[in-house]
Amino acid sequence: MRVAVNIRNANLGIPDGHGESMRALVREMAKIPGDHMVEYLCDAPLRLAGSENLLHGARVLRPFPAGNRVLRGILEADPWYRLRVAIQGLLRRWDVYVQSAHEPPPSFGIGARVVIVHDLAFIHPDAQENFDGALIAELDRWTAVNVHAATIVVAVSDVVARDVARRYGISPTKILTAHHGVDSKRFHPNYDAQEIAVCRRRHHIESDYVIFVGTIQPRKNIPTLVEAVTRSQSQGVGMQLVIAGAGGWKSESSIDAIEQADPAVVRWIGRVAEGDLPLLIAGATAFISVARDEGFGMPALEAMASGVPVIAADDAGLAEVVGEAGFLVNPEDPDAISSAIARLSGDQQLRSDMISRGLKRAEAFTWKAAAHNVWGAIERACVSF
Repeated sequence: MRVAVNIRNANLGIPDGHGESMRALVREMAKIPGDHMVEYLCDAPLRLAGSENLLHGARVLRPFPAGNRVLRGILEADPWYRLRVAIQGLLRRWDVYVQSAHEPPPSFGIGARVVIVHDLAFIHPDAQENFDGALIAELDRWTAVNVHAATIVVAVSDVVARDVARRYGISPTKILTAHHGVDSKRFHPNYDAQEIAVCRRRHHIESDYVIFVGTIQPRKNIPTLVEAVTRSQSQGVGMQLVIAGAGGWKSESSIDAIEQADPAVVRWIGRVAEGDLPLLIAGATAFISVARDEGFGMPALEAMASGVPVIAADDAGLAEVVGEAGFLVNPEDPDAISSAIARLSGDQQLRSDMISRGLKRAEAFTWKAAAHNVWGAIERACVSF
């Protein structure tokens, strides 16, 4: 079987959820033994560290040397996706082509297709508050084209699978769920206390804290989170909110809420180094996210794997990932969120119980399982095309 996996965006190294998950997935997929030919398509030399199979399978397709602006106008999208990959598909005769459902597909030259849907936040009722109209139209268009053209659709959660079936009229029998995994070598409960303390000092964190990790954008619901922590402090709970993540699109109101809060209540440390993130999570009293419309909820999973209790929105992918291992709260109710913080900070038995449940829950999510599930989708697509 000849397989092509488009990793162009993953190869950029951008530290967002989609990129991080695709990098982890292809690293693990490349470890699966077999005599299949797998090519990992990118437009620049491979930046991903990984197995020999990944390094040897990388196929660099350089953008066209000229005419890209004209071609973009004709093809209504980046010609690298629409034409460059399509030509290679004709020449290489791939049996199965794999890509993110949110990127433009090749215009021709492709047989069986597997597309991966990360989330459909851009079509939810409050999408206009979270995304620019042009971006919504683009994401909706290409996702629709991809899922209808796909032989098999892979969703990262059951919530996303249901959204795809409902929004685009896809039969559930065509959709397979492959949950993300967690890197247990990075996120675990065994970090040295002194190492954590040094990291905290490096980020000027001087008190007990709950941590949020993620790009700041409207659907992350930062103003409500800030309000909840402010209320908990006014009620005598000495817990600071640490926000680790860069500003994203439409982040002005969220940043305003952060900047107007008492610095003793909220500390925004921006995007942190890869080596610091596990230490900051491990050092927290709790991880907290009341984001809306999450497709999965990777930071919550990483927190559970780190032995840190989780407070999460009772909504979408976050609720699916956390399940009964964490505190699920109404993401629009600051009092409920504040109460959860107070209970966790004041009840050591509850904390211990949640830590145990979280660690057990995290064991169910591995990148090895995710890779085997996606590979199963590839084999199924090849047979059924």
